[in-house]
Amino acid sequence: MSSTQRMADERHRYVLEQLQQYGSCKVSELARQLGVSEMTIHRDLAHLARLNLLRKVHGGAVLRNYIEQTFQDRAVQNHEAKVAIARRALELVRPGSSLYLAPGSTAHELALVLDQQGLQVYTNSLPTATALARSNQAGVSVTLLGGQVVGFVEALVGPSTEAALSDLKLTCAFIAVTGVSLEGGLTIYTEEEARVIRGVMRAARKTVLLTDASKYDLVVGPQVGRLEDVHIVISDSMPESYRRHCQAHDVEVLLCGDPDGGLESGASDRRNQA
Repeated sequence: MSSTQRMADERHRYVLEQLQQYGSCKVSELARQLGVSEMTIHRDLAHLARLNLLRKVHGGAVLRNYIEQTFQDRAVQNHEAKVAIARRALELVRPGSSLYLAPGSTAHELALVLDQQGLQVYTNSLPTATALARSNQAGVSVTLLGGQVVGFVEALVGPSTEAALSDLKLTCAFIAVTGVSLEGGLTIYTEEEARVIRGVMRAARKTVLLTDASKYDLVVGPQVGRLEDVHIVISDSMPESYRRHCQAHDVEVLLCGDPDGGLESGASDRRNQA
């Protein structure tokens, strides 16, 4: 075996290890970590995609069965970041609010720490509704939105879910997506899920995006909306280009571990008015 082929095999092995650990990977990060050009990484991903070992997406790759990842599998990925994001999100919750919690492991972590009185929580997530029902928080009322069950997400979607949302007036919606891109917008697994989140955003006075850093520069599935369509982004970290974009569009950014992690523009006013 030539040294060139041996180096390629080592890169391929590293890429697959990253996918097994995190579920997705980005071209820019792989190029930096492996010390090669992004063009080399694109060729590596194309080769592995031809072998049906991964699926290429805009800006990177995901596991071949990424769309069918179970809730339990996703819950353990980047778990520390998700817990930190949830605790930062809790700072936005006020007693007496009406909230929406999206399907997904990060919003689920928020459900586990909700402790304010007089909350009305709406969700189409089976695990989140179950966790809230078991929490014995007397001041939290939980409504599970009806619809058709999507097994791998453990969520409810469809016309019934969308119809229920059309009658709601939410104080705040905490949403989650599978990809965040400046060019491709906010994307999620299926069009059915995207329609539900669009309905949530119309029903909410304030929309908060919960996302860990692994989601940036990925486009996975249909578009929910643009990054500038949300009021606040809560994340463990954020690329500088995204921070500039948020600042230009009056979107507040709250980063875990940074008590002053918001932007100084009119975003803070927008947050308080919501």
